[in-house]
Order: sequence, then C-alpha cells, then structure tokens
Amino acid sequence: MILRKHSIIGKTNKAEKIFIKLRLINFLFPVNSNSSSSFTQSQDNYSLSKSISHWLSGSREIGEQVWVGLPMSVFRDSWNSDHGINNTREYVPMTNREGRSQHSYYRSLALKFLPSILIFGLGILIGSNHPLYLSIYSRRSLIPSSILPHSLPPSPKISSTISLNYLPEPKEDIPNLVHYVYGLSDEINQPDFPYFAYLAIRSSLINLKPDEIWFHCINEPKGYWWERIKYYEGFIDQSTGQIKGLIKIRRARDVQWIGKDRRPVTHFAHKADIIRLEVLRDYGGIYLDIDTFVLRSFASHNLLRQDVVLGMEAHGLTFLRGAGGDDEMNPKGLCNAVIVARKGAEFIERWLMSYEGFRGDKWTEHSVEMPWTLAKMYPTLLTILSERAFFWPLWTDDHIHAVYVTTEYDFQQSGQLAYHAWESKARPYLSALDPTTIHKIDTSFTRMARRFVEPDEEKRWKAAGSIDGVGETSLDRSDQEIE
Repeated sequence: MILRKHSIIGKTNKAEKIFIKLRLINFLFPVNSNSSSSFTQSQDNYSLSKSISHWLSGSREIGEQVWVGLPMSVFRDSWNSDHGINNTREYVPMTNREGRSQHSYYRSLALKFLPSILIFGLGILIGSNHPLYLSIYSRRSLIPSSILPHSLPPSPKISSTISLNYLPEPKEDIPNLVHYVYGLSDEINQPDFPYFAYLAIRSSLINLKPDEIWFHCINEPKGYWWERIKYYEGFIDQSTGQIKGLIKIRRARDVQWIGKDRRPVTHFAHKADIIRLEVLRDYGGIYLDIDTFVLRSFASHNLLRQDVVLGMEAHGLTFLRGAGGDDEMNPKGLCNAVIVARKGAEFIERWLMSYEGFRGDKWTEHSVEMPWTLAKMYPTLLTILSERAFFWPLWTDDHIHAVYVTTEYDFQQSGQLAYHAWESKARPYLSALDPTTIHKIDTSFTRMARRFVEPDEEKRWKAAGSIDGVGETSLDRSDQEIE
C-alpha cells in the first residue's frame, strides 16, 4: 500500500464518486475469484473497504489536506480498463492492522509481567533451598515433648513372681559403656583437643555415670583439655564402692575398604561411621559424637532396656516446607550421632550389611537415610525417638542463631535427653569458648554448657599458663547434613 497526499481543490464530482464506487465494488467482489484464495482475499478486501469508505465519507472542503491509504492498483485498474491496457500485475493486500494491533497488545502485556514472573521463579528456587528465619518455637508448640518410650518401672525379679518362674530371664540391660571415635586423621595435622569437646565428655560423665568411657582412635588427641580428660580419676559408685568413669584409650582399626567388593573408604567421617557400628556390634553400649551434650540420664528413661535406640533428625524448613508443613513420621533420617545398642543387635548387623552398596560420594546415605530405610523394613528391631530427644534444635541457620546468639531456647524446659551441637555449623561460636568467655557470653548454649564447668576450672586453666584449645575445633566429622 502506498500513502499519497492529495490536495482537494473542490468537492468531488458526484459522477466521479459513482464511478469510483462502482470500480471499488468490482475490485472488492470480483465475479471470477479463485475459490482457493477467496478467504484470504476477502480478509484483505475487508480492510481495504474500511479504508476507502472512510475516505469517501464526509465532506472535502477546498484546500483540505488529507492522507489517503489506497492501493495504487485501484486507480491503475480503472485507468487501464478505460484505455484498453491489460494489467497483469497481482494485487498486494493491505496490512491487517487489527491483527498487528492485537499482537502488539499481547507483546506489551508479556513484557510488563515478565520481570515479576522471573523474580517469583527465582524466589521459589532460592527459597526451596534456604531455611526460613522463623522462631525456634513456631514449628511446634513447646509443650512437654513426646520422647518415646515413656519411663517404665524396673523389671520385677523372677523369684518374686512365682507364677512366671517358668519364663526365661529378661535380657540384661545394655552395658553403661560410652564410646567415642576420634583421632582418625593424620597426627601431624591434628589440632589440640577443644574446650567444648571436653565439656561434652564431662556432660556424659555427670548424667550417664558410665562404667567406663572408651576412646577409639588411631592417633591420640593432644592438648591441655585432653590431658584433663585422659587423667580423670573417675567417681565412686555409692552402691558398689567401685571407681567408675575412667577413660580407656583403644586402638581403632584403619578402615580402608568395606564389603565383599572391597569398596574404598577414604573420608575420615565414613571411617568413623563404620567403626562406631562395629564397636557397638562387638561390645554394646552408648555411642556419642564428640560434640554431643548429654542433658539427662538414659538409664532413667529406660533406653538401656531396648535392643537399639535411635533418634529422628527432622528436615530443615524451606520455602516449600514451611512452619507446620513437616511430617513427624517422614524425617530426614535417623542420625548416627547418638546410638544406644545391645551387643550383637540384629539391627546393627543389618546396618553394617547395607554397606555392601556403600558409595563414597553420598555423604549421609548410610549414616542418616539408610537407618531410616532399615527401620521401616524391620520396625521391631529398634526403638525410635522423636527429633526432640537428641537432635533439636536443628542445624538450620534460624536454630543455630537461637541457640548460639540468643537466649531464646531453654534446654532445661525442653525435656530433651541430649543436644548434638552441629559443630561444623556452629564452629565460630564453639571456637570462642574457654573457661573465661563461657561465663561472659550469655546464650542458650552457654547457659546449658555452664552446668558442666568445674568450680575451679578457670583458675586451674590460668595457673597452667596454657591456652590450648582456645579458638580450635578439631572434630573428625563435618556435620554434612546441613550442607
């Protein structure tokens, strides 16, 4: 279509108008139109007729300047037919202005909302992997938590129950023997034993009152706080008069491979995972990670009467799994930082058997996810406690902040049996602790940990002229569950 500018000298002659209209009718509605293209041409003619009718309507005053959008073929066909000239040039249809306008509308609409859609999608992507900064109590109300099983009375003696004297004797309790696995890395690169680990061991001595503590290591720890633990003189059992709580150092085997296929085990954390299961299978007892603080007696809650006891580890909150959206019966897994097991327990045997499919690149597959899978397969072989028993608060940023920065969480009121301190996540806070700062820094954690500080600890530490362990953390296991 060609836009041409016309200067109207006077009103259009009536005969000329009639002639032009007749020519337009012939052009717009030809008698011998090709049926295959009639639909397309009719669309183009409709747009053309609208433009021409607009041009023909209204008055044209002298000197009025108008822009007329007409195809040259309209005038050329009229001129050529009057002068006997055969026009073979095809008609080029006008642009569909309505279609173009509609397309522009949708395009502008898309451009208008595209940034918002992209930001919303990015928010979901980030939020699905980042914890919500919610109150530590917003997930579930802090009522006396359900830490199953409930306390049971002690078993009656068979001799006092004559009607049951034909039944077999009940199993003996799990030995009150505490195991730690530590010092598997190279001796040269091993830092001094940290102060918070010293306090964690003291918490087990005070609340579990173990017969002994076995330290399974390849390279013995070093430093002031290790010396304090190593030469601990124990305590006297009032009922027997025996000395208990002594520390024994036992040589751990250097795990190089696992399973019939001799799958390589290279990371120290995976080595420690295997050693703790082998130790419990062979001796029974209570395994604790070195950053686990025991808050209440396991025996008084009858954990030592079970075959195996494990605690749930909950999922962290995310954008998609908000407060109240978690399922207590669908945890992340059963964390192996605290294990109570009888010697030769069948569940521990099957857990070790699962290492036939061990994959070194899967960090928590066998330490957290696998025991939960086995528990669902063999539910009668173990007792499962809620996440509130050992692994609450969690390792998420909001929980770490509540425990190590604020005084929001009350360990005494919680009723939990232990607290896994998530050393790799809380390293800056744990490293800052020593016998002086633990009294100056007031947080939920320090309020709990002060219970295990000896009365003359700061004085004795300063008199020794040593700052071993200050600013150091040296756990073998990085708590990869949080990453």
